[in-house]
Amino acid sequence: MRPDRWLTVAGFGTWLVSGLPTVLAMVDGRLQGWAAIVWAIAFVAFGLAFGLMCATPHGWLVRIGLLLVQSIAGLTMVAVASDVFPAATLVVVAGQLDDVSSRLAAFWLAVQTVALAIILDSIAPAVVALTIAGSFAGFQIFALTTAWLTARERRAREELAVANRELHATRALLAETSRVEERLRISRDLHDSLGHHLTALSLRLDVASRLAAGTAAEHVTQAHALTRLLLSDVRDVVGRLRDSGRVDLVNAIRELASAAHGLSVHVHASDALEIADAARAHALLRSVQEIITNTTKHAQARNLWIDVDARPGGVALHARDDGRGTPAIREGHGLTGMRERFEEHAGHVRFQAVENGGFEVHGFMPTPQAAS
Repeated sequence: MRPDRWLTVAGFGTWLVSGLPTVLAMVDGRLQGWAAIVWAIAFVAFGLAFGLMCATPHGWLVRIGLLLVQSIAGLTMVAVASDVFPAATLVVVAGQLDDVSSRLAAFWLAVQTVALAIILDSIAPAVVALTIAGSFAGFQIFALTTAWLTARERRAREELAVANRELHATRALLAETSRVEERLRISRDLHDSLGHHLTALSLRLDVASRLAAGTAAEHVTQAHALTRLLLSDVRDVVGRLRDSGRVDLVNAIRELASAAHGLSVHVHASDALEIADAARAHALLRSVQEIITNTTKHAQARNLWIDVDARPGGVALHARDDGRGTPAIREGHGLTGMRERFEEHAGHVRFQAVENGGFEVHGFMPTPQAAS
């Protein structure tokens, strides 16, 4: 189980256990009336707010609101029940302050500690109240530090995964580009050296066939025919090398998909799909990389399907995931960069949020001939 999942389980466990003494007091009749109702409302409010915090990501204001509900609920439970055990929920709140500024987190802990000390002072001697409040302040600082370290480790892991995907994509694209360049170099060498010499030899044999007579003329004519045949074969080989000098985009995408961690990427494409323009292949590969990165970071998906098809006049890209989706699409740096890559090559891309969850990308990039 990941560290953040362990922290979530620990938070729910602390919430339940901290309320157990008060529940027993309510069962025994030691806590009744409005006090019991207020405590129950605060207990449930804390659980709901904490559950919402852990269930799905929220905006900054929503997170602050949920944290405020938890803090007020925890302090209310301590005040109403005159019991120190519910103060453990304040430690849970401290463990959720990892994504706020250090100043705000310190201020939040200070306010919680002072408020707890004031409440405890009304139900216990001042020395005891200060001792308990100071102890819980240490617990809160420990929880916040643990949350910070966990968040830092998670970000480092995500950055490492992104760098690993970029390395795989760059390696695959470099291998394909090197292969294409080597084939083009060989084709040029054959055409410029062997083709040139065979052409010169054919011309000389043509002249010799006209000057020779008898048996010699017959052999010269045969040699001339063989030279023309060999020259034709060289031209065919050069043509095939140039035609095969295309980037194998599918292989590069599969290399990229195999490097994804925590996500099953299913690539559907024809093995014969090749792109002559290396710049277009690079743009498509980087777009696929951005799709995988966004799905891993934001979608909470288990599967991602990527379809790459050769269409009349270009290449179509379609991607979809089974994640949580989004109510509104906001194009950040990643989606904006993807759109710019397509438009740079006269293509277009469209993003779509699926109604029942998931996210889709539809893109099309024309060939240079179709774009012109």
